[in-house]
Amino acid sequence: MILLRRIYSYSLPVFSALSFVVLLTLGRRGLLLVFALAVIIFILLGQLLKWEWKRRPFWIFLSMPLFYHLSAIFLFVWLEQVPLQIFLGIIVTFGMWLYSENIFTFYYQPASYQAYALEYLSLVLYVLSGFFFSSGAYATQLFLSWPVWLPALIVFWVVLVATFGVLWVSKVEEQTAWLFSLIGAIALTELYLVLGLLPISFLANAGVFSIGLYLFLGLSRAHLLDKLTTKVIQRYAIVGGVLLLVIFATSHWV
Repeated sequence: MILLRRIYSYSLPVFSALSFVVLLTLGRRGLLLVFALAVIIFILLGQLLKWEWKRRPFWIFLSMPLFYHLSAIFLFVWLEQVPLQIFLGIIVTFGMWLYSENIFTFYYQPASYQAYALEYLSLVLYVLSGFFFSSGAYATQLFLSWPVWLPALIVFWVVLVATFGVLWVSKVEEQTAWLFSLIGAIALTELYLVLGLLPISFLANAGVFSIGLYLFLGLSRAHLLDKLTTKVIQRYAIVGGVLLLVIFATSHWV
């Protein structure tokens, strides 16, 4: 049985990569096939997680890689440069491999599991997912005149669930995790709306949004785990400030 689970874990990044190969070769005509591959990924994840659908860990561990994969597909359809599309596919495939490896180790080889691996990995992948999704949402607003309230509503629920997932994996008390998740969802939805008013590209908008998500998730987690020190705040401030400076300095202002 464990051999079969190992096959599932190896298959996840393969099917994720195959989705991008389909899009590269068929373009948007291959979206139906990509949807079928997403269903297969869902089933493989369910098998890897033992279909324990009555337990909260199942839904948290299931939703994270699915959102990561689907938000990347959402961005992919708006990218026009093939090198960027290939780079996105490589990043997502690598992330899916890391996640499936850690889930397999956590469930089936706990003695080999590296402490806090899923906590840090979830934080990184949720920030990347936030970038992918917000990029796709801004692009859809720009090119298809998508009503602004629709992606804002989705952003609210995505941030709410993502923040709770990161805090839950970090073993934060449930009621406190929901409170911080709600605060983050409201604040980052407002940030999403404000960034939509800036005359810069949708990728730059999404970059700033993902930095905001990174800062909120990282600082909230550190605070709730009693690890928020002056040094930690300075580190986040420096990293966030440098990244924002790079984005605004290199963006083309319309």
